[in-house]
Amino acid sequence: MAKTNSSATEAAFFNVAQAKWVIGVLGMLIAVVGKDSLLGLVLRQTRYEINSLIQDDRPSTVVERAVRYKDN
Repeated sequence: MAKTNSSATEAAFFNVAQAKWVIGVLGMLIAVVGKDSLLGLVLRQTRYEINSLIQDDRPSTVVERAVRYKDN
């Protein structure tokens, strides 16, 4: 059976603010383990996948502080 209203299901499942927070946390973890390590590679790929799911909204102050680790 096909879903008729997938946006309502996605809205309940996916929280954009939390996803942005996770991106920041992943960036900090990448800074700790090193971006060239195997774990760093996995964390960077995870961060990239989560980032591809969200739209670029205005970040909160917590996210703004965490974003400084985004490009590690």
